[in-house]
Amino acid sequence: MNNKLEQHSIRLSVALHLTPGILTGIAFFSFAPFAQKMNFPPFVAHAFADLVMLLPVMYGILFYQGFKKNGRLSLEGVVLYRERIPGWQYLVYVPIVIVASVVFLLLAPVSNAIRESLFSWWTSMYDLSLDLSAYSKSTAMISLAINFLVISLIAPITEEIYFRGYLLPRLSRFGFWAVPIHTTLFGLFHTWTPWMVVTRAIGIIPFAYIVQRKQNIYIGMIAHVLFNILDLIPAVMFILQ
Repeated sequence: MNNKLEQHSIRLSVALHLTPGILTGIAFFSFAPFAQKMNFPPFVAHAFADLVMLLPVMYGILFYQGFKKNGRLSLEGVVLYRERIPGWQYLVYVPIVIVASVVFLLLAPVSNAIRESLFSWWTSMYDLSLDLSAYSKSTAMISLAINFLVISLIAPITEEIYFRGYLLPRLSRFGFWAVPIHTTLFGLFHTWTPWMVVTRAIGIIPFAYIVQRKQNIYIGMIAHVLFNILDLIPAVMFILQ
């Protein structure tokens, strides 16, 4: 670990973790009524919020920092944890990360309890469930295609670059506590599912530790994308019936 690496203050780290989520949440809550009027599931509104807000904000911050550091639009020295590892290690660590993240699924009852007790007022307009039974097959297919391209592919890669490649290394001065601090803020970043903050913060800990340990964000990218794609399987099976 490079102890001379630029470190973020807690205030700055909180701002950089949460600002993209707050802005993306505002975009999602704004787009969701239009998605409902057009008879598309709410996660389509989430996908568009990612495209018009999440990606521009995160890449804007990254390239701004890159320009300050390098005098050009470059991520050199900004996005870290890009150490090379033997190819066989991906076959080992990616499955480990995915299996470890199953903790996230096992904690679903906790998320459900928080939602029922604190967020019972949350309307279906903002429910990101992948249940497509209320939609036509053509709408379901278009919606899943959008989900796959944006929520399951583009956004996870961007999040790994930003969160694990940029923000996590700049908390390294906290040693063991860098990952718990980071994952807690990562949970809070997801403003569109506030009842999942606790489970997401806990479930992502093994994920972040392995990326930090190997100093390789590509492990995280592959695992994050695969995990999101696996989440689509029930919806795909419904369409194929």
